[in-house]
Amino acid sequence: MHMRRLPFRYHLSVLSVLSVLATGRSLHAIQAPADRRMLEAYRDSLASTRDTVGLFALEKRMVTVAKVNRDSTLLHLKLGFLLLRVVDLGGKDHLDDAGSEFDWAADLEPKWPYPWYGIGEVELAGVDLQAPAVTGFQNLLGKDPMTRAANAFAHSAEVDPAFVKGLVELAATALEQRINSRITVARNALRVAAQTSAAANPEVLLYRGRVEREVGDVDSALAAFWGYLDKGGVRGLGLLEVARTLFLLGRLDGQAPYYEGAALDDSAGVVAYRGDLSYISDPGVLKEFDQARGTYRAEWLQRFWTERDAADLRVRGERLREHYRRLYFARKNYRLITTNRHYFITETFRSGNRDFDDRGLIYIRQGPADAKATWTAPGLQPNESWRYDRPDGNLILHFVANEDVQDYKLVQSVYDILGYETSLALLRGDSLFRAFETANQLVISRDRLAPIYQKLEVADIASPAGMRMAKDEREMGRLSIAVGTTTDSYTRTFQQPLAARAIATSVGIQGDRPLLQVGYAISGKTLVPVASSRGYLYPIRVHAAVLDLQGRVIATLDTTRVFLAHEQVPEQEHLLGRVELPVIPGTAVLRLSLQQGEETGVLFLPDTFQAGDPRGSTFSASDVAIGSRNIPLAFLAAPEDTVLLNPLSIYPKGGVLEMYAEVYGLPAEAPYKLELVVLKRGGGGLFGIFGGKRTQVGLKSEERATGPRTILHRGLGLEKLSPGGYWLELDVTDGEGHSVRRRQAFEVVEPRLPPGH
Repeated sequence: MHMRRLPFRYHLSVLSVLSVLATGRSLHAIQAPADRRMLEAYRDSLASTRDTVGLFALEKRMVTVAKVNRDSTLLHLKLGFLLLRVVDLGGKDHLDDAGSEFDWAADLEPKWPYPWYGIGEVELAGVDLQAPAVTGFQNLLGKDPMTRAANAFAHSAEVDPAFVKGLVELAATALEQRINSRITVARNALRVAAQTSAAANPEVLLYRGRVEREVGDVDSALAAFWGYLDKGGVRGLGLLEVARTLFLLGRLDGQAPYYEGAALDDSAGVVAYRGDLSYISDPGVLKEFDQARGTYRAEWLQRFWTERDAADLRVRGERLREHYRRLYFARKNYRLITTNRHYFITETFRSGNRDFDDRGLIYIRQGPADAKATWTAPGLQPNESWRYDRPDGNLILHFVANEDVQDYKLVQSVYDILGYETSLALLRGDSLFRAFETANQLVISRDRLAPIYQKLEVADIASPAGMRMAKDEREMGRLSIAVGTTTDSYTRTFQQPLAARAIATSVGIQGDRPLLQVGYAISGKTLVPVASSRGYLYPIRVHAAVLDLQGRVIATLDTTRVFLAHEQVPEQEHLLGRVELPVIPGTAVLRLSLQQGEETGVLFLPDTFQAGDPRGSTFSASDVAIGSRNIPLAFLAAPEDTVLLNPLSIYPKGGVLEMYAEVYGLPAEAPYKLELVVLKRGGGGLFGIFGGKRTQVGLKSEERATGPRTILHRGLGLEKLSPGGYWLELDVTDGEGHSVRRRQAFEVVEPRLPPGH
């Protein structure tokens, strides 16, 4: 008798086992519920031991009986499960013997589910024993152990649709397969089982939902997950599955079950939540998650996702919903076929991830690329380059599949796609490198991704200038990898641009908190009026978020203001508006978007500002606000002080710039020094200044504070400034020598001549 061996365990005495085997029990008795329970109890008893000596002794006795009772299906099944346990404990050379026992049992009783279930378990045990190259080849042919296991489990469910273990293992293996998945077989088996007693089993319902979702029948999946909860399934896990499915349907109401499930401490649910989070989190964030318990875990997750919504100027819940859409897409498109990954010297980023290739990891963090490029040529490995358009700088990411055609990995430079030797030749300035036509074509294929590739097309790569450009291109790739693999985003995009300018400055107070003033000007060229009986309406949505330097949300604003004009805003004019929101003292970052409708809008660069502390406990100052009386945009900071804002930051030569700032923390009559200077942007130099006294080269004065909030209001004449860009810089020094510096940018232009001149 030929046998092989695999995993399980035993607690039964040798005599009790042999007595069961010697009874010559009817082969059909195993199908009775009581006999099935007995077989499962036997498997459980095997699972409780690690004594291989005892297992081998038991095997020897069972083989002795089998030589006499060769046609006992029950005997072959028990011997097969015993050998599986031996394999589980390290006896991998017994795997074939275990398979032989189950094959024998299937020949004796092909209508029983357990022989086929055992064959499936043997195939699963063989998955980790395959050499990587063999496994990959078999995967492509659909002859890998996972496929054979799925077929065996499917057959166990086919001969007995109520056989829960076979159904569950079939679904689990189908979901785990990387290619040629038997997911449709699993779905059909589960649907047949819906007409049997297995339909009420929570585990079957759980896997039914997962399989239905995987094949795209999301509504059926949702019904199965609700059934899983109704039949007493693990609540935390079930609620997460419901939430995942609702998000996949594009619904935001998945938030309620998501956070409800997160507050439960069942281990299966917590592991699943953590796994989903791990793709966009570093070890520090995951440590915080691990330390959270119960309702605090749900609150922690709410803060985690809400901050991302705010940072990306999204409606609450959008980032969470998008995360699960990305996970599903990555599973469909970027899943690794084999988990055995190997790296080349040019592949410096090594995630260690066993689920997705590097394209999948980037996709989960950053979403769909704004542009892609690839190029094929004889001897060239599969490759892709992605560009992400960002207000604060685009990301350019390169991927190459060097060893496995399905495993794309990140590399720093487009030249790394050519291999290490060629890339090294480039860095050395090898004069022969320019002759490599493949390298030239590769660069040309990327010319629409970034201007540097257009320059490299015509550069002499062996020249000092060419080598510098190549190093700059590599540095761009290195920084893109660093950002792309450590951050995540859901950047707003608009189909139609809205031509607008904005300025943000922290001046004014509300109670004991500083205010951030945001002024904006929208060009009439891109505004679309809505005609009404009262005139023309211009609804403008302002979405703003203020974050501290650690990325925590300080304040948010999402409001729509409807402007009414008697006539349409001319193309050469601007629609002006202002919003304010209370912040906290310190340095912070503003993210801002302006919209007219859903498709037209503009996203501004993140803008850093400094807010003073108006509570008066420390010496500080507000930002500098600048404006012009020719721009009708103002607010009242104090009963006697109107602050002017100019979102365009453009002033005519010869005009007057109005400056406003506030100094905090000085008692009345306390001395302080004030200095105002104008600096040429792009070069140094002092230029004349201005104030009420309009001195020629700047303003320096010694003054007295009027109290905890001292207001500085000056006018700046621009007669002596030539057209160009400038900084207005304010320095305030208290009596003890502590200084505060603030600055604001502006531009001087030639005054516009009236018509006819």
